[in-house]
Amino acid sequence: MINNKVHIKLKNNWFLISLFTLFLISISNNFYQIKLFDKYEGSKKNPNKHLMINGDISDFWYEANLIDKEIQQGKNYLETGGEYRRPYLPSRTFYLFSYFFEKNLMTDSGKVFIGTEKVLILIFQSLFFYSVLFALYKSILKKIPRLNSQIIILFLACEPTIFQYHSSFWSESIFFSLQLIILIFIFKNHYSISNLLLFGLILGIFYLQRSVSIFYILIVFTYFIIFIREKILRNLFLIFTGFMIVLAFIGFHNYKRAGVFYVTSTQAKDGFYVYLAPEILAKKHNINSKLALKNLQNKKVSWINENKLNIDKEIDRLRVYNYQQKEAFKIILENPLISFKVIANKTLHFFVIDPVTHVYYFHRWNTDNGDFYKSEMQKKWISSRIIYSIFIYLFCFMGVLSIYKKKEYRHILIYIFLSIIYFTAVQSWYGGTRYFAPILIYLSFLFSYGVTFLIKNCKKYFI
Repeated sequence: MINNKVHIKLKNNWFLISLFTLFLISISNNFYQIKLFDKYEGSKKNPNKHLMINGDISDFWYEANLIDKEIQQGKNYLETGGEYRRPYLPSRTFYLFSYFFEKNLMTDSGKVFIGTEKVLILIFQSLFFYSVLFALYKSILKKIPRLNSQIIILFLACEPTIFQYHSSFWSESIFFSLQLIILIFIFKNHYSISNLLLFGLILGIFYLQRSVSIFYILIVFTYFIIFIREKILRNLFLIFTGFMIVLAFIGFHNYKRAGVFYVTSTQAKDGFYVYLAPEILAKKHNINSKLALKNLQNKKVSWINENKLNIDKEIDRLRVYNYQQKEAFKIILENPLISFKVIANKTLHFFVIDPVTHVYYFHRWNTDNGDFYKSEMQKKWISSRIIYSIFIYLFCFMGVLSIYKKKEYRHILIYIFLSIIYFTAVQSWYGGTRYFAPILIYLSFLFSYGVTFLIKNCKKYFI
């Protein structure tokens, strides 16, 4: 009979080998994606579209190239970059790659350079994620049973919706890693002053990677207030101080660059106006959403002219973004029933997990065939995605039942639900399944307890 300690050691070795194998598969996929898709598609509709660097990614890439050029011209870093339109960190990550490896991001003709060196960015993402994943494992072992901990980590290491982003230039992979770091802080038993300040800084960096996480600090505060009451005012103050250091830096950077202090990305201010308000008005007036958006834009132009704004000036554009935000909220509040129906429909779509779109839409999809989201290929995947989603949610439901019965784990359950509610509230209204991916980080805990719940109940009947 194997000694219990030896048995645990063997299980742990199996787990570590599995985790390392998945890391190597991720690295292999990094090279695979670069080999196949580091090129221009040459389609008739968009001959200058790079298969991997397009959409928001190309905006980050171009800004990184701009920063590189401006610094080479002798500008101070705080004077570089353009309008704070999109999340701050992704373009700076690309710039650091250019700086450290002395590689221009763009050719003289203004195209993304073609070269295997780009794989280093993807390797960094994989290495960062799997290193933090291992650190999270060591952290949660102190509070969660070994088997549950291992299932959580292996789920996060191989779940395809998460896995795919380590081999792309989207911002998700680093965002996931930052989520894991925040979880490490949440699972700490004791907090020193330096730990709390660092926690606040991490929450600030979390926001820099994805703008929607700017208010996530409120979830952390709520958790601390409910479960970590000792020295609560000190704890919250130190976390907030660390967070505000990051926001102050962003505001100061904008002030030095454009002469105006602001800390929220302008894209975050017009999302409702561009993607939600037109659909509400379209339902209200029985017109298509494109016409509704056109009407909104015409009204905006009139407002700009009435206020004699010059949109070439960033300070005036900020006023326009504020106008759009207020106008969108006004439309939503004046049409509560229609707004609820539109958002509910988008939210249902949001919760259908999508582990395939990244490959087909962002890398392989030929734009000559139209929009992937309206294509026959997209429709073919819906049934499989629904089945996959039901499979994940079924285990998560069993996990909720399992955790709820154990008082010592209810703080985990509450933190998970607070996080899921947060990311649903700030992203589901858009309807895009890509934005659901961060929620899988929290579902991994429920999934783990669901699996062990099933195992234990099967043992009762079959053993």
